[in-house]
Amino acid sequence: MFTRILVAVSARSADTVLASAIEIAQKYDAQVVALHVVDPTPCYLGAADCNSGLIVDAMEAHGRKFITQIWNQLDGRVRVAEVRMVTLPMSGMTMGSAIAAVADETGADMILLGARGSFLRHWLTEDVASEVMRCSGKPTQIAADSVAVSSTGRGAKRSFLKEAVFAE
Repeated sequence: MFTRILVAVSARSADTVLASAIEIAQKYDAQVVALHVVDPTPCYLGAADCNSGLIVDAMEAHGRKFITQIWNQLDGRVRVAEVRMVTLPMSGMTMGSAIAAVADETGADMILLGARGSFLRHWLTEDVASEVMRCSGKPTQIAADSVAVSSTGRGAKRSFLKEAVFAE
């Protein structure tokens, strides 16, 4: 049923979403495209005397280490198509639209997301799952205790400023 699964991985939901991705990929003999999105927006909202460039560089360095860990967790357990890291631009793109764009670009026929946390920051920011479903016509699944599947219409053309790709 599925041949290529895009799994969006954050440090908070990595274990749950990767376990679900491995299970689904093994069931359908599907390739996995793992994606980590770096969102520097909170550092731009900080103090004016803060060097946001250094903070973004540190976030990207952490992201590169994280995607290496993801690669190591998936390697040998599923057919890994690639592992990517994308850094959002300062404005004009949401995390959900970035995930949907990578799904379109990689030919994924399913998107797997981690469950939304309950932190105050999430109340102030976008609902990533809703945005992914709004921007993508692909089935979207949320890895949690209960799994929901849905699909929606397509979004507008999207582009990225920074992207790192590890391919098989």
